[in-house]
Amino acid sequence: MKAQALMISVMLASPVFAANFGSTEPPRTTPPVTPPTTTVTPPKPASTSAFAGPQVTGLFRIVKPDGSTVIAQTPICMSTSVINVINVATTDAFYSGNGKCAFNVKYDEVSGVAATNTTNRLFSNDTLIAQNTKIDLAANVLKTIWTQPYLVPGQNNVKVVINADSATPSVGWVRVNVSGTCGATTTTTPPKTEPPKTDTPKTEPPKTEPPKNEPPKNEQPKTDSPKTTPPAVTPPTPPVVKFSPGSVEWNNVTNAFGYSNYGVNGLKGKNYARYSELVKLNADVTVVFNAKVVDQATYNALMTRWNSFVMEPAFQAAMKAIVPSTDKK
Repeated sequence: MKAQALMISVMLASPVFAANFGSTEPPRTTPPVTPPTTTVTPPKPASTSAFAGPQVTGLFRIVKPDGSTVIAQTPICMSTSVINVINVATTDAFYSGNGKCAFNVKYDEVSGVAATNTTNRLFSNDTLIAQNTKIDLAANVLKTIWTQPYLVPGQNNVKVVINADSATPSVGWVRVNVSGTCGATTTTTPPKTEPPKTDTPKTEPPKTEPPKNEPPKNEQPKTDSPKTTPPAVTPPTPPVVKFSPGSVEWNNVTNAFGYSNYGVNGLKGKNYARYSELVKLNADVTVVFNAKVVDQATYNALMTRWNSFVMEPAFQAAMKAIVPSTDKK
């Protein structure tokens, strides 16, 4: 009996059985703290940025040579459904000639992560008009690009390609309308061919002449005149030698285009004495590079001008100063 009483007292004192014996408190069925445990683990949205690599952003600006005075600007569009328009004139270009106008252009890009040695390209109506290489970007830091593209009179559908050599380049669009001729020469003189046609009626009076013996006498000198015309056709025209992509000469054109373009961008404001001459050379080389062909005379003239820079100690020192070092540790 004592043993049974001891067991019952132990059972009643145990917290396991306290809910079944003694009191009828219902709260023990309600305290399950399961709701709080479910609310502690809501799905957290991943904080991933909308982009990772370099992206085009902001305004497409055509500026004066000082780089700060804006001539015209508009936001860069990310699709071709709606393209913003800029209107400029030939007089706004810093160089114009042969139907092409060169403008000072600025645009911006930003990258969610650091990027090095990137390349940007500008196209107008599917033709390459400008290229900037060896661009380095810090993460989330806006970078402004300054370049000098060639545009033609009329409508230019400009495509801005950021990080062009990557698998996922960023593309923006702007339409630039250029008024004027960009230095194109216009020659229209077709009416000069009409006066010879009025000379033909003058041959009608001889038909009224009765003597039939006279016309043959006049025919003989007429046969003599054609004999004088063949010598005019004799001078042979020498063949024009031209160079195109794939030739050694074209590789020299490509090098001149790339390095002169890099020099124009890198030496801006660096007080290089022949900077304006370098800008003019780069503009002329760009025309040839976009045409994908060059005749020998033009090639020789361009290479003579380019070699004058390559062999100049001041130019060599200036270029070395703007080329980033590759032995960073």
